[in-house]
Amino acid sequence: MSKNSMDTKPMVKKSAGTHRPITIECLRLSSDGSGVGYHEGKATFVSGLLPGETGQIRIVEEKKNWQRGQLLSLCKTSAERIEPPCSVFGRCGGCQLQHLNYAQTLLWKKRWVEDALTRIGKIPLEKVKVHPTLGMDEPWRYRNKARLHRGEGNTLGYYQEKSKATVPFTDCLLISESMNRWVREAEAILGQQDKNLFPDLNALTFRENSQGEGMLILDSLKDVRQADVWSEMGGGIHSVWGINSSGEPERIAGQKEFTEDVLGARFKISPLAFLQVNPVQTRKLYNKVLDWAELSTEKVVWDLYCGIGTITLALAAKAKKVWGIEENPYAVEDARENAKRNRVNNVEFMVGKAEDTFQQIGDSPHIVVLDPPRAGAHRKVLEGLLELKPEQIIYVSCDAGTLARDLGILQNGGYRVVEVQPVDMFPWTVSVESVIMMTYSGQKGK
Repeated sequence: MSKNSMDTKPMVKKSAGTHRPITIECLRLSSDGSGVGYHEGKATFVSGLLPGETGQIRIVEEKKNWQRGQLLSLCKTSAERIEPPCSVFGRCGGCQLQHLNYAQTLLWKKRWVEDALTRIGKIPLEKVKVHPTLGMDEPWRYRNKARLHRGEGNTLGYYQEKSKATVPFTDCLLISESMNRWVREAEAILGQQDKNLFPDLNALTFRENSQGEGMLILDSLKDVRQADVWSEMGGGIHSVWGINSSGEPERIAGQKEFTEDVLGARFKISPLAFLQVNPVQTRKLYNKVLDWAELSTEKVVWDLYCGIGTITLALAAKAKKVWGIEENPYAVEDARENAKRNRVNNVEFMVGKAEDTFQQIGDSPHIVVLDPPRAGAHRKVLEGLLELKPEQIIYVSCDAGTLARDLGILQNGGYRVVEVQPVDMFPWTVSVESVIMMTYSGQKGK
């Protein structure tokens, strides 16, 4: 077993010295990646312990109905355990599952989605087709975006699990070799300057498109606006941006435009606009939406939380008209420009929160696509859809818990969950993306 896989130390609520080590058998994985066993009838969560394994642990956090333990040593090892290839796994908060065979991570992600649907949403799975999780052939170096925090010695890294302590790395296996090189260059620039030159620069975001072109975004412009050092970023970095005191991006160096190809169309992407971080899996995700949407040139589609219009434009190819709503004004500006560039004329975009804006759309929808943030859809949006009763609702979610909550509300209003497709958008992490297809049945709660 890798030493690093036992390095994480959960916050201690009671003195660890008051508990003697105990032996526990792991029965399953919780949705946060912790192994779950029972000691004296109490559920015990242990980071680093896998199903089928027995480990010696020390209790470090104790509640009325559950407790958390720190893994000290393994007594019995699972055949599904692998050696984590990352040198900082267990300390860095970026990944939680590098010690588990990849095929097994896909099985557990499906189970977590199923569990949330039944436990939170009260969705009867015997009436739903839940497909196996769509994984990757090569589940490494897939991220096109990384937000890194500035730590001691001007190093850059992710936050440690349940902490604001920065964990630097030499090679993050989730991002490309090019992006790793850009991280080193940024660290060198920070280290070469007077320590007081960038006092408010605490985080840097790196983005990369499929052409290998990079963008660097600094979270502060104070003392950076006149800093010509950032123009020295080379090796593929095409533009450097900073966020001013008003929260708006300003270009510091390089080219103004950054683009990406999605489903055969080219999209402009502003520094603060959202784009799915895994381009390979994004294609699978969006193609599933297109496969399930019963599109025709007579149907009106709403794309709520539409971002820069990636799925909106794809839907428009077979629909009468598509309306997109997005709160981020930079994303909407991109979406409108993207429609013009790709010569798509049957779309219209609106700026605003979905819950405040969808009432302004004149066309009633036949199909609604939802892709909300992790917090899920606003209750007003769900209530509005129950009044409108579109034929189909296709829900894209990155959080199984809020997804299940929202599906339960829609189910109680007469919708039926037909199919569920988990997608491994974030390999080696506990995150799982899901696409859900619902149809209106009129039978509430079924």
